[in-house]
Amino acid sequence: MKHLFRFILFFVSMAAVAACSSSQPVVDPPTLLAFCKDPSSANMDNLSKNYASMINKTRKTGLKQPGIYSDYAVTLVKQGRRAEANTWFNKEIAEFASSRGYVMQLKRTLLPEYVNDNTINDSIQAESDSVLPPEKRAAAEKRAASALDEKNEKQNND
Repeated sequence: MKHLFRFILFFVSMAAVAACSSSQPVVDPPTLLAFCKDPSSANMDNLSKNYASMINKTRKTGLKQPGIYSDYAVTLVKQGRRAEANTWFNKEIAEFASSRGYVMQLKRTLLPEYVNDNTINDSIQAESDSVLPPEKRAAAEKRAASALDEKNEKQNND
């Protein structure tokens, strides 16, 4: 089982690195290499922190990188943070619908108890919302409020 995790994590990480442009890597190559050479808990923690950092950077720039949430989720599974990993797998499915089959296969392999749970944890959603700069968050909240008002007004008129 240990080798399966290592293989899946290595494969997912290498696929993510290869899929992204060289100007913006998904994961720090030395961190990934250190984990591949020695899959200790310290190296796993470093790799997980690196993914979390990359997720925050992509949120700030607005660039979406397919696979990054599922890669992070795999590191969380390895750390024993299964419920949180499930949330990140579900976030991957929500953001990138085309990855649904791949993510569901990962969930069947790594988190069989969560295969039918496709809800996104509110704490993760709140964390992702809080990363937006205040002016962008305010603008997004204003758009959401006006859309909700329009929907309610339309329902009242019908």
